[in-house]
Parts: sequence; structure tokens; C-alpha cells
Amino acid sequence: MLKVLIIDDEKDICFLISEILKDEKYLTYSAINSSEAISYFNKYNPDLVILDVWLSNSKLDGIEILKEFKKININVPVIIISGHGTVDLAVSSIKNGAYDFLEKPFNSDKLVILAKRAIESSRLLDENKNLKELVSPDINLVGNSNFIIQTKKNIVNFSKSNSRLLIEGPFGVGKKLIANQIHKNSKYKDKIPINIDFATLNESNLEVLFSEDIKNLNGNLFVRSNMNTLILSNIDQIPLKFQKQFLFFIENSEFFKASNIILDHKIITISEKNLEEEINNGNFLSRLYERLKVDHLKCLSLSQRVPDILPILNYYISKFNARNIDLTFSKSAISKLETFDWPGNVAQLVNYVEKTVILNQTANDDLVLDVDNLALEMGDYSKEQFSLNNYDLSLKEARMEFEKEYLVSQIKRFSGNISKVSEFTGMERTALYRKLKSLNISVK
Repeated sequence: MLKVLIIDDEKDICFLISEILKDEKYLTYSAINSSEAISYFNKYNPDLVILDVWLSNSKLDGIEILKEFKKININVPVIIISGHGTVDLAVSSIKNGAYDFLEKPFNSDKLVILAKRAIESSRLLDENKNLKELVSPDINLVGNSNFIIQTKKNIVNFSKSNSRLLIEGPFGVGKKLIANQIHKNSKYKDKIPINIDFATLNESNLEVLFSEDIKNLNGNLFVRSNMNTLILSNIDQIPLKFQKQFLFFIENSEFFKASNIILDHKIITISEKNLEEEINNGNFLSRLYERLKVDHLKCLSLSQRVPDILPILNYYISKFNARNIDLTFSKSAISKLETFDWPGNVAQLVNYVEKTVILNQTANDDLVLDVDNLALEMGDYSKEQFSLNNYDLSLKEARMEFEKEYLVSQIKRFSGNISKVSEFTGMERTALYRKLKSLNISVK
């Protein structure tokens, strides 16, 4: 019997969700605050958690509870629900380990689908726990932007040497995918890479990874990764104490030679934060930074590489489309997707594609998604393509504001390529340049 823990300060909501899931043969438990939630979580070890973000009369809010649950069981699937959905809240939920974000009022069928997929995903993670922690999915790096074209060349070059590589960039841009692509092209490709995420480790774990004790040397991250690729995520979250030990191991290879260990490995470090800023704030060692970035790759956000959106969209439709439904997007839908900000970057786009495919698996005919149903599928926390809402403007002023926002969005969409903007908008290039000048828009 699969167990579901429902956490919401409104008892009616708990009852409603419980009844929906009971019809699907789930065993449910309900909690109205963080104290009850954590107690029931430890007592019942649920297979799924459905968690409201905003809890009245609760010591912890939903995100804080989510973090506590992940400390206890990192693989437990959590669906976050909220009646006040925002982009920041959705991104924060996913970033902190939630399986998905669902805004109230929600469709009961959608809840059931998400619950089943979340539990199935967790089951697979548990069955392959060790392997899943180490091996990346067989996913390609796709896109047509200059960034992707250059990155593919860099992957080949970085794979040929053991020079340490630092990959920086915001959440969800594909840093770990790039790291694993480098491993797959390296001389270590027949081995499972060593993946360590410092965001998930406590001091006891770190003591083992940076141990200098000969008795525990096999647990040392340098020894564990010998003759292999070592991928270190969230490098910025190592406490200074262990940064110093990390630097010691890098600069003192004789330490390992004394134990008859000749190191031969590729170290790839990953950071969401700008490490130069962390150095200025006293949170990261300057010398360690220089040692780690012998090679350096700065990943761009998805909004900075719009030409990648459509290839990524099509690639993941193919991967998730189990029933081979002919699912396509109209020209207007693609335009909206390409002008959307995607604050969660590629991770958010992939999540959107998966949900779109899932929700349309029951379609009997070929399906074309247009802009009218696209906004609903993207979720209520997606912004409209044009946000003009100042009704105090004159018609002339409002038209100018609209034109400015429209043209800026198209320039971003086509990465400043005026020929493509001209072709798409139907404006002759000379007229377009005059319009940009009159609206004080810089192509840069």
C-alpha cells in the first residue's frame, strides 16, 4: 500500500486531496503544521508528500519543511501546492528538491497523474540509488546558439587533458550535463564518474572526503576518483576549513605518493555562484579558485541563447513522447515560448515539455498546441508576452510602449540579428532601424 502525507493548514483541502487519492487506492495521512508534518514523516515514511507552501500557525513554512524532509530522505518525492503561485516560488521549490509545483485550484486528474509519476520516479531512484548518483542520463547537448556550438568544441578539447575545469552558471543551464559529456569523451569513458554534491553533505561526510588518515584514505575524494573523472557540484558550499584541505591535496601530490598512490584523474568543479564575488565576500579561497579554473567555462542562461529553445523543445518531446503522438507547436506558440524569460533555464523548459506531453498522452489525434492553450499549459505563474498595463497613457503613448516592448522581445529572441527581426516582423531593415532609433532602443 502506497502512503501519502498531505500537509495543508486548511483541513478541507487535506480532506479533498485525501478523497481523490483514496479513490486511487493510496493510504493517506494529513498534517496541518510543521510539527505534525515532521512527526508523521518520521513515523510513516511516506512514499509521496503533498505540501502547501503557506502554513498558518506553523514554525516552518513549506520550503523549510521540504528541506527537512530531503535531509531525512533525499529521494522522497514532494509535490508543492500553493494558492499564490509565482515564478520565484516555483523555481525555489524545484531547486530545493520538489518533484513539481502545482497551483490551487488544481485539476484532480492532473494531481493523480503527477502523484503516480512522482512515486514511480522515486521508485526507480531507490532501485538504482548508487548508479543514479553517479551516472548521468543519456542526454545530448542540443541547440543552435553560438554558445552551444562553441561548448561542443570545448567538450572535445577539455576531454583530452586532465587540466582542472571550473564550470559556472545559473541554476538549470546544463552544467552537470556538460561535465558528463566531457567524461564520456575522455579516456575514463568506460568508468562510472564520481559525482559529489557539496550541497547535500554534512561535516561528518566532509571529514571522510578530506581525510588525511592513512586508515581512512580510501574514502578520500582524490583516492576515490583516481583513474576516473571527479565531478564536484556546488563547490561554493565547501566550508573554508575544508577548502584549505582541498587546496593542500591539489598542491601536495607527494602526500599520496607516500602511500604509493599516483593520481591520474580529471577534476571538474561546478558552481551556481560567481566565485570571484565569493572571494571578495571572504567565502572562498582565492588560491583554490585559481587552482580549480585552469580551464573555465561560463554557461549562459536560456534567455541569452534563444536559438536553443526550439531544438531543446523538439528533442525532449521525442524523449518523453511514449505514445508517439504527433505533438507540435504552432508558429504563435513557438513565438511565445521564445519570448518567455525561462527563469529556471533549461531545467524549467524540460519540465514544461514533460508535463505538456504527459497531459496530452490521452489525445486520439495529432495535436497542435496554439498560443491560447499554451499559457494554461505553462502554468498561471508564467508572464504574459506583453505586460503593458498603465491605462493612464494616451493612445499614442500606449502604442509606443507596446511597440518598444514588442521590438525588444524580438531583438532578444533573435539574439540581436536585425535581419531575422526584420524578416519576422515584416519591416524593411531601414524602416526598422528608424523605428528603433525613434524608440531609443539599442540593438546591444
